[in-house]
Amino acid sequence: MTRDELIVEIGRLIAVDRKASAQLWDGYALIAYYDGSVSQLNGFRYRAGSPGEPATPEAFELEDRIDALREATRIDGEEPWRACVLRIDRGTGKATADFVYDEAERWHVTPATAADVAERARP
Repeated sequence: MTRDELIVEIGRLIAVDRKASAQLWDGYALIAYYDGSVSQLNGFRYRAGSPGEPATPEAFELEDRIDALREATRIDGEEPWRACVLRIDRGTGKATADFVYDEAERWHVTPATAADVAERARP
């Protein structure tokens, strides 16, 4: 799959995921964070200006698609990105992805950073 096809597929997996779509949302953000051999996915859904609500998808194949996106966007001779912020606007159906190579730690979700990261990731 191409980069664009993978982004569309990831968006589709999120839209049909039971946990991510348990409640209505206007916007959604998925943050993929890589630190060495460890990867972490965190999702947030947004509705009408309310704070982002944790809603990480349960879809097992999502991690495989994120890994494939990481490889599909890899630049020869460079390290792969360390964080990806995928945003979905339900109203327009548009999905965008930002790839972070430096300072990826600012996208690392912990209990202490979750609210801040959710707000910065807002679509």
